[in-house]
Amino acid sequence: MDERSSSAQGETTVSPPSIAIRLVAFLMDFILLAFIEMLIIFYLPKVLGLENELNHLLSKFTELLQQREPQTVEIERWWKEFYLFLNKINFNLIVTLAFVLYFLIGESLFKGKSIGKATFSLMTVNAVEVSPPTFRQILIRSLLKGLSVKFFLLGVGNLLFCIFNRDKKCLHDFASGTITIRSNSLTKNLTNETQQS
Repeated sequence: MDERSSSAQGETTVSPPSIAIRLVAFLMDFILLAFIEMLIIFYLPKVLGLENELNHLLSKFTELLQQREPQTVEIERWWKEFYLFLNKINFNLIVTLAFVLYFLIGESLFKGKSIGKATFSLMTVNAVEVSPPTFRQILIRSLLKGLSVKFFLLGVGNLLFCIFNRDKKCLHDFASGTITIRSNSLTKNLTNETQQS
């Protein structure tokens, strides 16, 4: 009976936060990641010695914006050149790695919290034991979250999965065996367990 009551109490105190709070926390992370992406696009060419090529593309883009009615062919040509430039500097690969690293560093070094999660007192824990996740769990979770941010369709699938399943878990939660909870609920749960023993 004691075990049942404590497990029931554990379920209520570590229930997942609302989808709205998780979305706002993720939106904060997304804005930060968009800023990181912009920094990469401006500083990576400098590191690779391709700053002049980027400046040439940006000046052509400025010229197109100054035209009253730029021709569609010119716009398409510019987009094609810009896309080839991004491929040349491996932009998508580097940005995806940066996104994965952001989540990996946040959740492994800061007790399961990215900046967005910390703002709303959320944290990632092992779903089975409600304890800190293992590095393997964080790695799987970070890979899927980083890919979800970079690739729109995967991100939408991840969100829909969270909305339409009973446990309100995203794909990265299921794949890694983790859940997102309010960090203050974990503290209350641990305090209650200590007082009962």
